[in-house]
Parts: sequence; C-alpha cells; structure tokens
Amino acid sequence: MPDIRSHDWVRHHARRRPAQHAIVDTTTGAALTYAEMDRQVDSCAAFLARDHGVGAGDRVATLAHNCPEIFIIQAACARLRAIFLPLNWRLAEPELDYLVGDAAPKVIFADAEFDAVAASVCGRAAATAQVSIGPGTGFAAVLARHDRIEDLPAPTHSDPWLILYTSGTTGRPKGATLTHGQMALQMVGLGAEYGITHASVGLTYTPTFHASGLFMFADVILFFGGTTYLMTRFDAQECLNIMTNPDIGITHSLAIPTNLLMIRNLPDFEQADLTGMVIASGGSPVPTPLIRTYGEHGAKIPQVWGMTELCGVVTSLPPERSLDKAGSCGPPLMNMDIAIVDEEGNFETEPDTTGELVARGPMVMSGYWAYGDRNAEFFLPDGWFKTGDAARIDNEGYVTIVGRWKDMYISGGENVYPAEIEDVIYRLPEVDEVAVIGIPHELWGETGCACIVVKEGQVLSEEAVIEYCRGELARYKVPKSVVFRQELPHSANGKILKHVLKTEMGLDEIGAVGTAVSKS
Repeated sequence: MPDIRSHDWVRHHARRRPAQHAIVDTTTGAALTYAEMDRQVDSCAAFLARDHGVGAGDRVATLAHNCPEIFIIQAACARLRAIFLPLNWRLAEPELDYLVGDAAPKVIFADAEFDAVAASVCGRAAATAQVSIGPGTGFAAVLARHDRIEDLPAPTHSDPWLILYTSGTTGRPKGATLTHGQMALQMVGLGAEYGITHASVGLTYTPTFHASGLFMFADVILFFGGTTYLMTRFDAQECLNIMTNPDIGITHSLAIPTNLLMIRNLPDFEQADLTGMVIASGGSPVPTPLIRTYGEHGAKIPQVWGMTELCGVVTSLPPERSLDKAGSCGPPLMNMDIAIVDEEGNFETEPDTTGELVARGPMVMSGYWAYGDRNAEFFLPDGWFKTGDAARIDNEGYVTIVGRWKDMYISGGENVYPAEIEDVIYRLPEVDEVAVIGIPHELWGETGCACIVVKEGQVLSEEAVIEYCRGELARYKVPKSVVFRQELPHSANGKILKHVLKTEMGLDEIGAVGTAVSKS
C-alpha cells in the first residue's frame, strides 16, 4: 500500500500557517502555534527514540487529563511509526495492570494527578518506563529544546497508529487497533460531513482516551489546520462561556445529552448566542425538545452513532432532519456500509426490521490487539463486523439504534459492560449468582443494578457489594443499587435470561439508548 502522510499533518500546517494556534489550553491559557507544535513533536520523537528505544510498532501510552502533550505524543508516535495508546484514567489499578500487560508499552506518560498510579503500574511491569508530563517536569524541558532525529520512512496505509481499549461481552477489555490509513480516511470523511477547514475552531472536553475525545473534533481540526480549545474536564459554565465568546468563535464540539442538558439548565443559557455552531451528540438519543431549544439559539445538533472499532463516528443525522427523523442517528458517513442481520447472521432486506447492526468498509478496525485468529468471531463472512447493537434501517437508509444486541448499557456517556462487573462481584464468597443490568436514570441515562442470589446460609448487604466494587472498578462502573433475589430466570441450558429479568423488574427488554462515539 502507498505511504500515508499522517505523520506530516502538523508539519504541513507549520509550513503553511506557522503562527496559527493549533491548540489552546483553557486551563493555563497557553496557546501552541503549529510551528511550535511541529518543533515539540520533533523533540518528543527524538526523546522517545534515543532515551527509550521506541521504534516502529512499539507502544507508547498516556495516563493524563486532556492536555496539549497528548496530541504532541500522538503525532510523535506517527513520525516514529510507533503506536499511540491513551489509557483510561478512570480505571482502577487492577484494570490498568491488565491493559499494560496486554499492550506492553515501552513508556507511560502521566500527569501530576496520575503520577503515583503510573509509578505503581510500572513497578509491576518491568519493561515499561514512566515519564512525568506537565509544567516544571523534565519532559517540559525536553519539549522546549528543538531536537530531532533523521526522517524515517513514512507509515503505510496498514501500519497501526492507535490502540483504544474497549470492553466486550467477555468482560475483558480489548484493544481496537486502528491504522494510519483508516485515520486519514476518517479525518477526510468527518471534515466533509461537518464542513471543517483551517478556519474551524473546536472545543474538546471529552476525555482523549476515548475515540470521541480524539476524533470529535480535535484530531480532525488538526488535520485541516484549525484551532482546538482543550478543556481538562467538562464544566458546564466554562463550556458555555467559551462557546459564547465571540473572540474565540467556536464552530464545532461534541456533547453527550447529559452535557447538553447541564449547559441548557444554566441561568445564562437563555441569552446564549450559538449561531453557526455544530454540536454533535451521541451516547443516547437527544430529546427532541432539547434539539429544538439549541436550534432556537442557533446551534445544530447532529445525532451520531459510532464505535471505537469503526474509527468512531459511523452515522450522522443531518440537523435539518432532526425533527422529522427524531430518534434516528442518520445514514452512514462515507467509506462505510451498514446492514441488519438476524440471530443466524441472515441479512434482513425489509426496511424497519429490527436485528443486529453490522458494518463493512475501510474504516473497520484491522482487529483487536494480540487477538490473532480470535478476531474471526467478531466478523461475518465478507468482512461484516458485528456491532452488538440492535437497530433498524428505514427505506431512506436512516439508522435507529433501539438497544443492545449484547448487554452493554451506557451511564453518563460511558459504555459499561455487565460481564466485567459480574466478574468482580463473583469474587465475593457469599455470591451464588449475579446479573448486572442497566436501569433508567434521569441524569445519567442508565446506572447499574446488580441482581444477586446469595448462597444459602450467607449474609450480604448492598453496602458491602458496592464498597467492594469501588475498590476494583472505575467509579462509573460501580453499581448504584443492589437487588437480592431468591433466584434468577434461566434458559433450558442454564443461561441467565436478562430480558426476562428486566421484564420481571418492570423494565423493557430493549431500552431506547444507543452506543457511545467512542466511540469505544
């Protein structure tokens, strides 16, 4: 395959518009021009190659809140043909141990908040070095000097550039591996869909360990030479202040419905002028009244759906169809085919038939990291990837996600996989059986409920279960409620029937929420 100049994005814009801001850190107010970013990417690449022996195919991890260094490290990996591995800082140490053991990064870059965690994890992974990032660190001094190594061969279309871990039905996280070619195609597709140019200004606060934090819209705007305002974390008032500042001129952002609701509930939202702004939203359907309210303030809210395994966003509802197609996440973007199959993998040809959504095209990941032949179980013949989501497609090709073909639920925009939580709860000696399901929550969309059968003669409390989970799982995965039952419903072969359990609890078998952008 031909070379892909993904490693030249920053350098290209450094030559054409050197003084333009690439990234503005809203926490410190520091602005990084394309010329400065290009020099810092060079310095980072030289540091990784000379000090840590990083080369083609090696993994380089980050454990940090949103900061400019994330994108410098990502671009440096591209120049070295190394693989960028952003780690989810919400995970508990045992979870991080698994990811580091699986991907075996040579380096973990950590900010001040996660230095101690990174040191602990690296202490159990002898081949992984820790590097502190942020103001006043040795890495800051590395970036300040203009160091560079000899230019290396450009990456090819099929060279992996990014590993993003996303949990699966087995409960163990899997590393979706995305290539340079896929990333370049996705940037072009998103740019075409949302009208991104070098004049675009994005606002990113979604964590950059997510596909959504990287692709919607920070990486895309860097690809086209625009400017990204980068927030450390979400704050509704700060978001509104930035979005309504005419001197900044935000054009693109991403928000899960919970974020949109929090911003709308601010007292000064009524005076907000959001004219011309595109705020893509995923994670769950955006209520029609909320779309209408933002529209009255000048913003467009395209509903999107995607998966990490599919390079993030896959479908997008045109804003002008947001009312007559309410609940839909739109047709697919370029470079992606979608279809519906039944339980046996047979393709459904009638519109509006509910089944499992499958996808095919150059944007589908090359496979999960280190899975080898096991990747075949996630695909149908002819390269169709099984998304695990229940959906229907109407006669115009518009997709509506109606639930999960699998058991995953979404809490505050985060994908939560019950099998992972159940595995933890089963470690409690008092537990005979457990089934974790998502139950509706007004603010977070869904939260976890653990339905437990206690062993005969044993005693277990809700508080004890939740406290144990807090020590083993990320906060958003910890069940918010526990229900003790005499028994759980089973099929003839002994499988727990969660759809029957939900019915017994007064919940729908399939809830009306979709999969987050990612994505994964």
